[in-house]
Amino acid sequence: MEPGSAPVFGQTRLFEQARLQLARLHATSGGSLRETWLQLAKIVVEALSIDRIGVWVLLDEGRALRCRYLFQRSRNAEFQGAILRAEDFPGYFDALHARRTLPAADASASELTHELNESYLKPLGITSMLDAPIYLEGQVVGVVCHEHIGGVREWTGAESDFASSVADNIARLYQEHERVTARAALHAYETHLMEVHRMEAVGRMAAGIAHDFRGILGAAMGFAELIRRLPSLPPDADRYSQRIVEILQRGNNLTQEVMSFGKDTPLSPRVVDATKIILSMHSMLQVLVSNRIRLTSELGRPVSRIFIDSAQLERTLLNLVLNARDAMPSGGELTISAEDAEIEDPDGDTGTFVLIRVTDTGCGMDETTRANIFKPFFTTKGENGTGLGLAIVDQIISRAGGFIRVDSAPDQGTTIKLYIPRIAAP
Repeated sequence: MEPGSAPVFGQTRLFEQARLQLARLHATSGGSLRETWLQLAKIVVEALSIDRIGVWVLLDEGRALRCRYLFQRSRNAEFQGAILRAEDFPGYFDALHARRTLPAADASASELTHELNESYLKPLGITSMLDAPIYLEGQVVGVVCHEHIGGVREWTGAESDFASSVADNIARLYQEHERVTARAALHAYETHLMEVHRMEAVGRMAAGIAHDFRGILGAAMGFAELIRRLPSLPPDADRYSQRIVEILQRGNNLTQEVMSFGKDTPLSPRVVDATKIILSMHSMLQVLVSNRIRLTSELGRPVSRIFIDSAQLERTLLNLVLNARDAMPSGGELTISAEDAEIEDPDGDTGTFVLIRVTDTGCGMDETTRANIFKPFFTTKGENGTGLGLAIVDQIISRAGGFIRVDSAPDQGTTIKLYIPRIAAP
């Protein structure tokens, strides 16, 4: 059936049958919430004749939407975990709280969804959207997104009403699920995200202090240089003043890192192919690690696409590669790989993520070091490290809805695993 081609009576009857099927779904009737959701998704994509349906939940005090489940009929594939942030798509977030449904025939031009065009709609081939906020106890807690791929599609009143009923059924299923299932996993993820925000706030405060301190360091460096220019300066005084300049320069570098960590850098998340980014960086990374380290990119199979700021992903890879280089002062092997991998996500569900591995044959880490590497200002490099590189990596991956795992042991090398949510198939 072509969208919109059924007579009104036939469409109404079709939706009545679908509503009856949805009403028979229960989160407590055996199986997981994920299995129940998948049944719902298949009913809805058939009834609305769409390709993709996703449930996104609000978190971080309403500042972000996280993809709980997304089903694509043409691929028979499920996705989860990606994050949209209100600061990147403010108009769309405002519309969720102002309307019962968000019908967008031409989603690229609609005032409701045009913000999503370049980063989300166009890369995925989505032309029309019909979104409905999910309400619990009178509050918007998420949104169900019906995504059409193909020609621009006008949504009928009956279709909008059906979308609202889908959102109501999802709310009911979540309420049933919460009555019998602890939400500790989701709370743990939200707690981690709040910790990221807390560190960002600390970073912003530190950045303000660092900005002023940088001026003080600059003045001290200037006077140290003037001392070195004095005629007939004793050798010891020249050596000591040179040492002062070097120390002040390290302080200047540290303040620059602190300012970078605390800076509210505008992000431009979009649907990207991680393998293309890795390949485009290979030559530059090889130069950075030098010829004593063999750099290999293992990118055999196509991997799913992810939703992240490409510049931030490049910064993440750069930080990890530089850390690996420093762990191999006598040379070694460094491997970057990407693949789709199944793992339990922070919500306690097993799902498929894009896994990016950075593996080195360096000195490795003991248990204490592994437990602290993502804490700001923790470093094992002494005066040569700032302790912010991996804190920034954790911040970037968490904001994209992902998480990090570390495998390492003394003298056994290190593998950093970045698990980033898929948003679409390869």
